[in-house]
Amino acid sequence: MSMRNTKRQRREPVRHPIPQSRLTAPPPRTRPGPDTPVLPKFDGMPMAGALFKGPIEALPLYAMLATIHLELSGRAVNACLPICYQMVGGLRHLGFAAEVMAAYVEVYQGERRFMNIGVQGPATVRPDWTTDGHSIVWADSFGRLVDPTVAQHPELNRAAYQDLGHSAPLVVPVGSRDLLLHGAVGAIRPPYQLAYLAQPEHTAVFTRWFNRFTDALNYGALSMAHRTLIAVKAAGEVRNLRQLPHLYPPLGRLLAGVSTLS
Repeated sequence: MSMRNTKRQRREPVRHPIPQSRLTAPPPRTRPGPDTPVLPKFDGMPMAGALFKGPIEALPLYAMLATIHLELSGRAVNACLPICYQMVGGLRHLGFAAEVMAAYVEVYQGERRFMNIGVQGPATVRPDWTTDGHSIVWADSFGRLVDPTVAQHPELNRAAYQDLGHSAPLVVPVGSRDLLLHGAVGAIRPPYQLAYLAQPEHTAVFTRWFNRFTDALNYGALSMAHRTLIAVKAAGEVRNLRQLPHLYPPLGRLLAGVSTLS
């Protein structure tokens, strides 16, 4: 009996279990680049500080930006048109005034000037639906210029892999739309300086793009509004939000369940 077992072992190969590390493929490594800028992958909510400690009057805006930033973790960030469109739609669902604007951005570090974001003048929407233009959000209810995809700039994208703060949306308090359109608006994201030129007169160039993807964009805007409400309620667990319903009655009714998003 023992002899037969020995012969069988000689005939049949010894089978060892496959290590778990070989059964699970590692995630592909993505390097930032000018053509496919990707945000670093992160856990948690890096913008929690702005959400929990920022000015109460801007809390709904930062709640939306925190969800956008989290959604972009590990993903391509050169998506200004869909993100801006959905952000504006989401803000309007919540009762706030906002609009998408074409923009041109110059980026500096001291005396050194890097490539710009977007173009000065009307952008081009190519047949494959890519564009050489750039868009931002003018959040009128909050008096702020917002660039949710500023990290699409190659230099800022590179810096984001060293300091996650460079990956966050850029928010610039301006005050009024008239001031925004008065001239270039400066912004600082150390060690970089940015100069924004809002170009609402050229935003219509993107209309064909928005019309092509309207259904998906509108669905995304509603989803963004829902996620923003969740983030606002989460902030209410750690800070006093009693002012919000008085500052923004439509938002107050949504938070109280008196009205619903649709």
